[in-house]
Amino acid sequence: MADAPTGVLFRSDRQFKVWQYSVGHRRLLLRSPRARPLATRIEVYFACVGLMLLRPAYHGLTVRRATDEESRTVIGDHGIELEEGAYVFALGENLSSGFVVSAPPQWHEDEGGVDDPSWFGHMVGTR
Repeated sequence: MADAPTGVLFRSDRQFKVWQYSVGHRRLLLRSPRARPLATRIEVYFACVGLMLLRPAYHGLTVRRATDEESRTVIGDHGIELEEGAYVFALGENLSSGFVVSAPPQWHEDEGGVDDPSWFGHMVGTR
């Protein structure tokens, strides 16, 4: 079994948008598209999403493992139980910026355009 993620897992000053959420497969994709002068796109992918509170866009994105106190707050306020391998991930300095309860996130940077499929595989409705 892999170690639990800790601290800041991902940080970027770029703008990210909520690109896609697949209800059936519980997958969330945040994307910073390739645009001038940026030569790459970055995707942040969350699998096995159990709960999320998101803004439509983030001007700079930080993904970090929530503190124990923050995790207790999310679990208590929303009446959920964490599935095995799931954690609370804050999308910023505090929970008011958003959070995702999921398996540990993954990210990928490439030269794909808006019409190119996600590196993380096909998601219905996603180009």
